[in-house]
Amino acid sequence: MTAVELLQRAHDLGLQLEPRDGGWLAVRPASKLPPDLADALRRHKTEVISLLSPMVASAMVSTRKGWQSVPPLDLPFVPLKPRPTSARYKLVIAYLSRQCGDHQLREWLTRRKAAYAETTFKTWDSGLLTYATARDAACWQLARPEAEVWSLLEGLESCVEDLKSMRVK
Repeated sequence: MTAVELLQRAHDLGLQLEPRDGGWLAVRPASKLPPDLADALRRHKTEVISLLSPMVASAMVSTRKGWQSVPPLDLPFVPLKPRPTSARYKLVIAYLSRQCGDHQLREWLTRRKAAYAETTFKTWDSGLLTYATARDAACWQLARPEAEVWSLLEGLESCVEDLKSMRVK
């Protein structure tokens, strides 16, 4: 099994992998980690960490400006096939769609999707390419990994719904 396949399997199981200082690989929740996957991750730890490190490094850059900011053109691709729920797919797409009045961001998203489609990700359907592109921008803008972006956007959506229900008619 390759390092990308290991990352995909971990993702499919709902596990989050995070490289740590000293060459450690954190797995959360550890209780869901099957023994065979743990062994494979140990054997391929260096490759797995190298795949995750550019994503972590790009997520930690402090030059983010948030809303409508345009990610760098050399933002690393995420090699995992996205598997968002329908609700999370719509949430991330809507978040980026609301920002597309900015022509530079729209151009970045268009180029990013085309670049995904021209690489090894060309087997993904158009919806996954669109989602992966929006996810990359949202993760960069918010300086958070995908699961935290989902949580943040779901929380904001919940607040909006609460505010709507509080309106006096």
